[in-house]
Amino acid sequence: MYFRFGAIILGSLVVYATLWLMWPSPINAVYWDEPEPPALTGVLAPRPALNDAQLTRLGTAGAASGFIVSDDSTIYYGTATGEVRRRSASGEDVSLADLGDVPVTGIDRIDDTTLGVTTPNGLFDLNLVTGEANRVSAGVPGYPFGFANDLAVAPDGQIYFTDASTLIQHERHAERHHINMLENRPHGALYVWDPRTHRTRLVADRLYYPNGLAVASDQQSIYIAETFRFRVLRHWIDGPQAGTTDVFANNLPGFPEGLDTDGDGHVFIAMSARRSESLRTIRKNPWLAQIIARLPRWLRPPTSRPTPFIAVLNETSGDVIATLDDTGRHICQISNLTITANQDLWFGSTDCDYVSQLPQAAVQASLYGPSTRAVVETD
Repeated sequence: MYFRFGAIILGSLVVYATLWLMWPSPINAVYWDEPEPPALTGVLAPRPALNDAQLTRLGTAGAASGFIVSDDSTIYYGTATGEVRRRSASGEDVSLADLGDVPVTGIDRIDDTTLGVTTPNGLFDLNLVTGEANRVSAGVPGYPFGFANDLAVAPDGQIYFTDASTLIQHERHAERHHINMLENRPHGALYVWDPRTHRTRLVADRLYYPNGLAVASDQQSIYIAETFRFRVLRHWIDGPQAGTTDVFANNLPGFPEGLDTDGDGHVFIAMSARRSESLRTIRKNPWLAQIIARLPRWLRPPTSRPTPFIAVLNETSGDVIATLDDTGRHICQISNLTITANQDLWFGSTDCDYVSQLPQAAVQASLYGPSTRAVVETD
């Protein structure tokens, strides 16, 4: 009797497993021979620059996915529930607008009285005087948004913004991120909205989870973090190459997300985590990715805690010249960063409730030493 009962249980499990394996996967993964990541030696060796970063608590997790900091240390930030808020240097924190029950993913300043804001549903402008917010772009015909992400305001006033992926309309950002990472297909796009014509134009598509944006120091191009290809693209907006897109930095040592320039020849990139050997194996075996995509969260292979850091690139060559690390493992996943006019570095997280500040002196010391200031090499 016990044997028969055991056989029934075993047979049921076999049938269940067979049906589960035959069940369609939510993704259609493809092969990619991901290159070997660069060794963490030399300029890529971890530097404990972020250990002493100063934290400002915002009171709600996910509040610093999109934020900017004014010269007087006023922080404009968005919450995971659609609010745009302002926190003064004295600690006064007020709500400016509510854009709906969706996360605020990006913020940039349009002018002295207006912010540009992105949520997964589109691009908004927010009047800081009246508190009025209007959605100015919901995409273009035939290209519905999946997850509008970051934005950057060009010198001519046009607003560039990314749609990370149209793959899956999932309410949880973490799930959308996970599914896109496994499928390894280019479902993202870059758009531009022109405030003079009130029209949105598709600039580039077939991008691999485009994320952060930043205007280059010479203001002739836009940098685009392509998270799942470990690289940064450059789209030219002025000059003889205007309208073209090329690769600015390739085979980076981590997952690039937010980025900014310091006007002094450097690009700072928020890296949410270092490269993963297990993910590299999965990308070489699409059948494995499709199985993992079907697993509930509690059955997925365990992953180690992310090791976020900030990479600093030479804006002339695209080479990494240093990494700024949290060797004490106190900082959460870094998703975005901004550099103020006085060269302070601020960075935030999608999964914790603070923004962090690294003063200009600490940034310079981590790059060049406490009493020197390097000159960027040019061709």
